[in-house]
Amino acid sequence: MLFGILGATLPDIDILLKKISDRDPELFAFSHGGFTHSIAGILAVSAGIVIGFLLWQNLAGRTGDLSSLFLVCAFACAGGMTHVMLDVLAFPGIPLLYPFTARKFTAGIFAGPSLVFLGVSLGLFLLFLFGYPVLPALPAVAVCGGVYLLIHVLLKVFVGLKHKGITIPTYNPLKWLVIQGSSDSFTVYRTGLLAENGNMTVYPRYDGVNPEFIHRHMSDPELQRLAYYSYIMVAGSEGDTVVIRDPLREDGTLFYPPAFTRVSIPKD
Repeated sequence: MLFGILGATLPDIDILLKKISDRDPELFAFSHGGFTHSIAGILAVSAGIVIGFLLWQNLAGRTGDLSSLFLVCAFACAGGMTHVMLDVLAFPGIPLLYPFTARKFTAGIFAGPSLVFLGVSLGLFLLFLFGYPVLPALPAVAVCGGVYLLIHVLLKVFVGLKHKGITIPTYNPLKWLVIQGSSDSFTVYRTGLLAENGNMTVYPRYDGVNPEFIHRHMSDPELQRLAYYSYIMVAGSEGDTVVIRDPLREDGTLFYPPAFTRVSIPKD
C-alpha cells in the first residue's frame, strides 16, 4: 500500500524541476506534467522507489529478496500508471510517450487539473498517514469515481457530436469551450448544454506574417516550448519582430499552464 501510494504521488515531484526547464527551453518537458508523467518517467520514478527501498533495507540491516523487490516495483508502477491514466483524462494532457515524442495526449474529459480527483487522492493519502483504515473505503471510492467518470464521458460525447473541432470542458460541466481550426484561422466560442453558443472570436493564424517564416523557426527551442504549452498558436508582425503566442492563455480564456505564452523572433 505504501509503495503504491508513493508511486501514485511522486510523479508530481516534477514541480521541483520547473526552474530547470525555465532556464533551458530545450528541457521544456522537465516541468510539471512533463517527463515524470510519461511511461518512461513512471519507470524511472519506480526505479527510484526501489533504490530507496534497498537503501532503507540496508540501513535497517536487512537483505531484500527478489520477490520483495518485484512487489515494490510492481506496486510503485501500478500507482504511477494510475496517476498517469487519470491525468490523461484532463486537458491539456501529458507527454505519454516522451522521450519518443513531446506530443501531449488527452481524452479531453475534464478541465485540467482535475480538482475532484486531486481532492479525493489527497484526502485518502492524509487518512492513510494518520492511520485511518483506507482499504475498506476503496471499493466505494472506485464506484463513485467510475460513475463520475462515466457522466463526463457522456458529456464529452454529447458536446462532440454537436460541435466540430476541439471541445474543452470547463470546471462547470454544463459549459464548454470549442476551438475550430482552418488553414488560416482559429474560431473560438463558448457553449453550454443549456444555453446558446457565445460570441465567436476569430484569431488569424498569420497576421501579416509569411507562414514559411514560422515553419523555418519551428525547430527553435523557445518555439518548441511554446508549442508544448499552448492550445493554439498565432503569429503577428510587431515592428521588427514576429510574435508567436497562445491568445487563449494570454487573454485568460484558459489559465493552465500559465507560463510561456509568447515568443518574439527578429525578422530575417
